[in-house]
Amino acid sequence: MTTQASNGRRHIPLGARLETAERIRAGLLAVEDACRDHGVAPEDVERWLASPERPVSVADVLASPEERRLTRRVERLVALIAAADELVRALNERLEAECKKFGRIAQQGSRA
Repeated sequence: MTTQASNGRRHIPLGARLETAERIRAGLLAVEDACRDHGVAPEDVERWLASPERPVSVADVLASPEERRLTRRVERLVALIAAADELVRALNERLEAECKKFGRIAQQGSRA
């Protein structure tokens, strides 16, 4: 059920927002499709994605403190690996660009 909020934005229930955000994060739904499905602006969906709220399962509640600690560590490691991968890709692109530029300079020097 959706209703019109007093600020002009549609009210989407928290459960629907959380489910939609999780589907987008999992790559099962595009932001544009979520906007169309719920009749909201892309900014609204981006806000849902940026929210720290997450669905909680019974397994999450019953997990031991050690399991929760290890889960947080795994999530942190995944984030670090993703950041490192992004950095390596950017550095590789810069290196390839410099090599191409250097190759052009070397070719020009051999023609002289």
